[in-house]
Amino acid sequence: MKRITVLLLLLILATCNTGLEINTECTLKHTAEIVNFENTLGDIKEALVNLSWTWNFGTPNGDAVIIERQIASDYDSIGCIDTITALMTFTDTSDLLEADLSVSYRLSFLVGKALDEFVTTDFTIPGTQHFVQPDTELISIANDTLIIEFTALAGFDETDIAIYKTSFTEIDSVLNTPLEELLEMLTNPVIDTTVTGTQLVISGADALIETLAVHMVKISSSKIGQLEYITDTSIGLRAFIRTP
Repeated sequence: MKRITVLLLLLILATCNTGLEINTECTLKHTAEIVNFENTLGDIKEALVNLSWTWNFGTPNGDAVIIERQIASDYDSIGCIDTITALMTFTDTSDLLEADLSVSYRLSFLVGKALDEFVTTDFTIPGTQHFVQPDTELISIANDTLIIEFTALAGFDETDIAIYKTSFTEIDSVLNTPLEELLEMLTNPVIDTTVTGTQLVISGADALIETLAVHMVKISSSKIGQLEYITDTSIGLRAFIRTP
């Protein structure tokens, strides 16, 4: 009986010593997004990657999660989260991120001085949206028709198109607004639809697009893969004013 008790104790201790690897199994989701504000003065681009994960076997006890990113040949440490919660997130907004960039992230669990890698993810940031029409900030509308045209984006089958009347009175003010703030301002579209091609012909544009008002057209393509654990989005913006 004593021998059985000793063996059982050794088994428990062994399980605790290897429990870090078991307890850090997780479900990881990544979101890669590229935003391109196209304008005649020079495009404004931003990219971000958001990582979020939940622990499969309960929240593990530890000191921190270390986030590393690989763009070229080596991994670089880019973040440390020292509060371990059931749902954890990290957002990378580095200037090194850009369209069509292959990137890898590695997450490691820190307990004392011990560091245990528990998940990696590799993917490519989506390509950049490009407008064919409108291609300038000042446009006219002929025959009550407005045409929105763009180039096809590889890997995406559908494109959402929305046009917003903004509160701006001049284009320069739009260009000087941070992209994140600008996207939050785009609410209540005058037009919102989805196309499978690369062109949208809008009839009745005279009643929808107000003369001398600053409008913003937004095109966006998204795809979800691997049981909704991966979401890639590419957004294109173009500001314009309808001339008399």
